[in-house]
Amino acid sequence: MQLMKRFVAPAALVLAVPFALGVFAAAQVSETDSAFLQKASQANAAEVKVSQAAQTRAKDKAITAFADRMVKDHSDAGHKLEALAKQKNVAIRTEPDPDHMMKIGKLQKLEGAEFEKAYAALMVEDHHAAVQLFEQAAKDTQDSDIKQFAQITLPTLQEHSKMAEALPH
Repeated sequence: MQLMKRFVAPAALVLAVPFALGVFAAAQVSETDSAFLQKASQANAAEVKVSQAAQTRAKDKAITAFADRMVKDHSDAGHKLEALAKQKNVAIRTEPDPDHMMKIGKLQKLEGAEFEKAYAALMVEDHHAAVQLFEQAAKDTQDSDIKQFAQITLPTLQEHSKMAEALPH
């Protein structure tokens, strides 16, 4: 028993030191990768929020069908993004950034065709920006899981961009 104590205590110390120093801790993602997750999360949240408004405010069937698709696709992407960020120990905001909140506020003051036109224009603008963000991430992210998420999500965003451009303006 005495012999066992002599070996167990040093072995425990050998294992405890790397944990205390963070050697076995989850690897940190780069600032660039973390920033991508943050921007993508906030942009995604903006798409959901503004499209939920369009679901109830728009009268044009093409606009409401597009809004329905945006809520579904961006909600699904948001769940995947949140899980990825959690896996990578990156705290992300799941609300739109202040710039989008201002745009959403202005949009919500509009009615009818004026609302629909502004919503369609915002969707074109936002999806062009999202495509650029995800193209950059698909090339430049260092973390393979984040890169894969960007590469897998990019075709859907490109499709959304084309759909937005086809909306009645």
